[in-house]
Amino acid sequence: MSAITLPGGISTMISGIGVLYPDGTETQRKGIRIDYEIKPTIQGIKAGKDELLEKAIQIINGV
Repeated sequence: MSAITLPGGISTMISGIGVLYPDGTETQRKGIRIDYEIKPTIQGIKAGKDELLEKAIQIINGV
């Protein structure tokens, strides 16, 4: 960890540790892999649904 002082006296820290997927491939400088691309639909918006949240719940529940 490296401490950095920003203008205005704000302090933060940064890590040089890599972030990897479980299979060992890098996430940094490559972006996060998209497993599911879910987009809201006009019908869902009109119905007041949160289709992204609904899909996330389905994935978590294994449906």
